[in-house]
Amino acid sequence: MRFCFLINPSNDWQQAVEHCLQLAKQAHIDHELAGVFFYGTSVHITQDIERQTQWQILTDCPLFVCRTMMDELHLSEQDVTAPFKVIGMAPWIMTMEQADRIVEII
Repeated sequence: MRFCFLINPSNDWQQAVEHCLQLAKQAHIDHELAGVFFYGTSVHITQDIERQTQWQILTDCPLFVCRTMMDELHLSEQDVTAPFKVIGMAPWIMTMEQADRIVEII
């Protein structure tokens, strides 16, 4: 099964990001990950090097950060390092279309 994860936290972005990482690690064992999309306040991961490093274990999973939310929160795209990639909603929608399941972490 092919999964997509959308991180869209209602308040505590750090907890949502950590929860998604644990789910993604488990899913990665038996399934394929089409991508993870950091949306809402979870785009603050671009300011947290330690949390970014934790995600690097998922070497073949695309990690996307929402361009619109970066702009809205006045965060610089220059702070985004590989394997994270800043994208808009259109590429994310195309990724979701390729998934069997979409899991939203709020």
